[in-house]
Amino acid sequence: MAIEILRRRPPSELYPSRAAVDLIRHFEGLSLTGYLDPIGIPTIGYGRTGPVAVVGKRITLAEADALLDEDVASHAQIVRDQITVPLTQGEFDALTSLAFNLGYVPKSLKACLNGGVTDAGKVMTPGSYGSALLQFPRNCRAGGKPLKGLYRRRLAEACLFCDLPWENACSISVIKLQVTEGGQIDPNESTSLEDTLMRARLDTSRPPDTSSTIKKPWSELIAKKAEPPTSVIEAEGEAEPAEKEAPQPNPPLVSAPIEKPALRGPAPATAEEGVKSPPPTTPKPAPPPKLPDPPVPIGQQTGAVDAARKSEEWSASAKSMIYSRRFWGLLLVVAGRVWMLKTGSNAVLGAVSDPLVMEMFSGFMVMVIGEAVQHWGERKATRPLK
Repeated sequence: MAIEILRRRPPSELYPSRAAVDLIRHFEGLSLTGYLDPIGIPTIGYGRTGPVAVVGKRITLAEADALLDEDVASHAQIVRDQITVPLTQGEFDALTSLAFNLGYVPKSLKACLNGGVTDAGKVMTPGSYGSALLQFPRNCRAGGKPLKGLYRRRLAEACLFCDLPWENACSISVIKLQVTEGGQIDPNESTSLEDTLMRARLDTSRPPDTSSTIKKPWSELIAKKAEPPTSVIEAEGEAEPAEKEAPQPNPPLVSAPIEKPALRGPAPATAEEGVKSPPPTTPKPAPPPKLPDPPVPIGQQTGAVDAARKSEEWSASAKSMIYSRRFWGLLLVVAGRVWMLKTGSNAVLGAVSDPLVMEMFSGFMVMVIGEAVQHWGERKATRPLK
């Protein structure tokens, strides 16, 4: 996973990212019809107020997206105008979302960043980013009363300020807000900023950043093929590669003495003693391994399947069905049953007589013979070829 070092830049060089737009869309919601917000201000689209927001007015989705782009750009300019210290992209996005919701950057938060006196009378030095982070949960009031939706949004903006994922850590089922009788946030019964940031740090649902990997050339992304290690054979203190040239033919016998390494046991006879030294033997190369037989294709693994395949080939090569015994057997069966049907209809229409009985008997016999011929033809047609 690539590790990105956050670098602060002047606000004039920063623009809202997709993270800021997603957070604003999530908490503002979309309404294509004008309505009154919790404090009675006409709102339309993604939290758009002003003359264009009229209760009951309807707009299209494209118009709502256009209004959102205008609002995000205008409130990002508010951050550039009111903040003078360098910011990271996450800090700029969080302040843009905060300005989008409030219409300005709060005095205490601005004093922590630019330097000055907070609303509590505390003097801050420029660049107090940690103190600025603590100011987000304090700006969750609407009409002087803390609201859970605004409190959850401030915690999400605080996570974005620290460049942390906020979706799970600031879920509506996780964040709790309890207000005391004096209108203050109860710290014991409400979700704290520290717990939210800790939960966001433990969240691993955010996909890893692969932007640096995508920018690399294709040749660097492909793993290079590792070269096989060359084994060596050590003999008499010298290292030689394992792969040698083709063996040379045996050299002729010479009478010169041949130096050999010392061996255990009695020393062998040399050429000076009247015995010729045996020629050095070269090891014969091992025969190549025999490749296994190719696997038998599916469909040819049993005799029954092979017989069926041959039968299908025989059937495909037949000239016509009229030459098969099965056809003549079926023809006799049909003839016999038609004869019986005709005889039965005559029996219903006319009186029973001896010729009628003869016709019925003969029709029955023809049917039996036809069934036998059909069965015999099926056995002949489906037998395996040899």
